[in-house]
Amino acid sequence: MKVLKSLMVAAMFMMGMTASAQAVYVDAEGVQYEFQKHWFLDLEGGAQYTLGEAKFSDLLSPNVQLGLGYQFSPVFAARLQANAWQSKGGWNGYGNPPMTQDYKYKYVAPGIDLMLNLSNLICGYNPMRVFNVTAFLGGGANVGFSNDEVNDIAATVQNKSNYLLEYLWDGTKIRPFGRGGVELGFRLSDAVQLNVEGNANIL
Repeated sequence: MKVLKSLMVAAMFMMGMTASAQAVYVDAEGVQYEFQKHWFLDLEGGAQYTLGEAKFSDLLSPNVQLGLGYQFSPVFAARLQANAWQSKGGWNGYGNPPMTQDYKYKYVAPGIDLMLNLSNLICGYNPMRVFNVTAFLGGGANVGFSNDEVNDIAATVQNKSNYLLEYLWDGTKIRPFGRGGVELGFRLSDAVQLNVEGNANIL
């Protein structure tokens, strides 16, 4: 939870920054655009891969994410986000005797991200830019539940240590996580942007 507290303090610090003076952009026709602080909403869907001993395709699962953020300056933003749905684990010819098995469980992971618009940082503020690159770093709490499938598998295994099953969890498990990633944004209109986001999480 220390990671989450540190990120919240940093976000509050950015809110109070006086260095984020209003940026101005003038287009080729002489029209002037002044940066305005604003809220933004992220609606995301895709797939995630969980590291494990099974085949790559067996560890892919669906993922959705909802985020609400605030753009403090052309460069700095922060967002509250939560991603959820499903994670997977399993084995492919692992253990003694060899076992091939996969399982899934559910989770929800609320957190906060600090965001840095690299395009505005390097090339200057431009609200008409078609393509933006934003890096982010964050953390939060991962809440896992419905881990029944692997517990059912473990009930049929004689020597759990052969399959790293001695640390199974049941019920609800809460763990802190950290994450970082990159967001590629394609401007569709003044109000809508299509994002392609990739991130890595560690528990």
